Amino acid sequence: MSASKSALSAPLVLLCLTVFCTQCCLAQGWTKDPTTWWPDTSTGLMWAGQAHGSPHPDPKLAGFDSLALGKNGLSWQEANDYCDSLQFGGFAGWRLPTLEEVKAATVTRKTVGPYPTSYGTENKAMRLQDDAVSQKPYDALFFKRGGIDTFGPMMIWTSTLSQSDAKSAWVVAFEAYNPFFTSLMVHPFMGAECVRTMEPNLLEVAKAAEVNHPVPDPQTLQTFIPLNKARLAYQAGNYQESIAQAQIAISLKADPATAYWGIGNSYGRLGQWDQAISNLQSALKINKNYGDAESALKWAKDGLKAAKKGKQHKEPSPKWN
Repeated sequence: MSASKSALSAPLVLLCLTVFCTQCCLAQGWTKDPTTWWPDTSTGLMWAGQAHGSPHPDPKLAGFDSLALGKNGLSWQEANDYCDSLQFGGFAGWRLPTLEEVKAATVTRKTVGPYPTSYGTENKAMRLQDDAVSQKPYDALFFKRGGIDTFGPMMIWTSTLSQSDAKSAWVVAFEAYNPFFTSLMVHPFMGAECVRTMEPNLLEVAKAAEVNHPVPDPQTLQTFIPLNKARLAYQAGNYQESIAQAQIAISLKADPATAYWGIGNSYGRLGQWDQAISNLQSALKINKNYGDAESALKWAKDGLKAAKKGKQHKEPSPKWN
């Protein structure tokens, strides 16, 4: 977790007033309101699927001109006002998170570059030094579940004020893209990631669905309940039940690639390799870049070869976590 204090009078958001700036800002889309939210069942909070802020108006300068980038962002009061007025997905009552709430919703992982860290400088020695540092592991902050969009090395405001300085509040840096932004930028990006408390009935649905990415509405969230049941049945070794629940998920169009992947793995565990291969191929037709489906397909084909030779498949079966 990278957290620091920042003055409440941080730079104001850069509005898209000129034709040039308007075109670029709209192209990047960071000033748009979120359309999805992620339910964190461990805390009972729901998080907006996209943080709100304003990056540099020229995307070509992103990552190279730190001083120019620092002229944008929301003040603490603007971030508060934005969340207070936010309404989407049928929900109001959004707010800035506390520092502790951000900590509870995120994890820190060791990440390694390389990243471009020269920021357009012509100083060769500085550039070589930056490149050397960028090869070293560093702590990068991520939300526990994927899909929440915080652009670049964004820093988000929290509602937690400093106990020693009434004009300061805690901010949290997401350093998944470049570990040097927070240390080199004079005025880093400041944005708002809004949060609200889930109602008891919504929390119950979220626990049954246990989604790992944001959803647009409660109805979509409910469609993931059979997929989660399929996962739990697979983990318990109830492969026929896992197949049945995954098929329901497919009929509801709830992440069909994952559903086909689960069905394929279940058939493989049952020794029905032709069915396993067919369903895993269906998963890859939906998502050609589905790495887990590729590895599972190899596992299933190897299982079929072993079965034809009258041998046991020795390779471990895929896990569904």
